[in-house]
Amino acid sequence: MKKYIVPTVVLVLVATVIFIRYEIMAPARAAAGDLEAINKITVGKTTEAELLARSAFQKMGLQCSMGFCFYYTVRANHFLRNLGLAPNTFFGTRVGVRDGLVTQVSVYISNGKRPPLSFSQQMPLPEGCSSNLCVKPAILPTKTLASIMVLFNNESEFRNRMPETIETACLSRLHGCKTYDELTPFARELNLDAVAALK
Repeated sequence: MKKYIVPTVVLVLVATVIFIRYEIMAPARAAAGDLEAINKITVGKTTEAELLARSAFQKMGLQCSMGFCFYYTVRANHFLRNLGLAPNTFFGTRVGVRDGLVTQVSVYISNGKRPPLSFSQQMPLPEGCSSNLCVKPAILPTKTLASIMVLFNNESEFRNRMPETIETACLSRLHGCKTYDELTPFARELNLDAVAALK
């Protein structure tokens, strides 16, 4: 009987390690898949039928109101957060549809350390924005920075680079990602830390 104890213990330990690794890595993998799903979508041109031809959209959440619908995903680092090994980190995507056409494509991430960050393809852009990446801080009446929005239109090549917007590994990293440099590869190019310092 004793000869079976060691292999059994080893098997349990290996299974536990595999389970823990899966739970830690799952949200990052899912988020990476979400970004691939919303890549190469063009506001004002891509139809809802074309969205639904992508298998990922057949599994997404869907909400509709007043003729407007949006497909969405939400991911979070529940396992690491519950163990106290990382701050709450939330990631999501959202694709808006009206009258059969895509009206907006957005991705966001919030880590509890910095104001939430979002990238959004939309038309029209706010005054002062061009087809290139346009950084718009959302300031509350209290002059507190609520979030940072990075906007671009349907002519921007950036619509084909959605998998590059967010560092999805932040969802599975011990202690999370604390700076914009860690959250997005575009932080330095867009000078996001300087924008955050304006709050």
